[in-house]
Amino acid sequence: MNVHFMNTIFKPTSYAKKAVQVLVFRTNLVSAKDIHRISPLMGETPGILKWNVDQHDIDNVLRIETAWLLPQDIIRVVTHAGYLCEELPD
Repeated sequence: MNVHFMNTIFKPTSYAKKAVQVLVFRTNLVSAKDIHRISPLMGETPGILKWNVDQHDIDNVLRIETAWLLPQDIIRVVTHAGYLCEELPD
């Protein structure tokens, strides 16, 4: 199951001209309950434009679209919620 979300709370126009980057992480977000638990955190985190979790992938890949967040910012949010989150290499 692929789950896609868009952060509709924070969409500053000043970031529209900046390059959007996609950050990719290995997680242990395996169930709908796990995704439901982190959903508010993703929605409340300024800088997350879109996010999704690919539960069909063996690494339960979390993809984040952002114009300015760093990988460690996402890792901090997800691990603070009690989940594994490691950046995947390019």
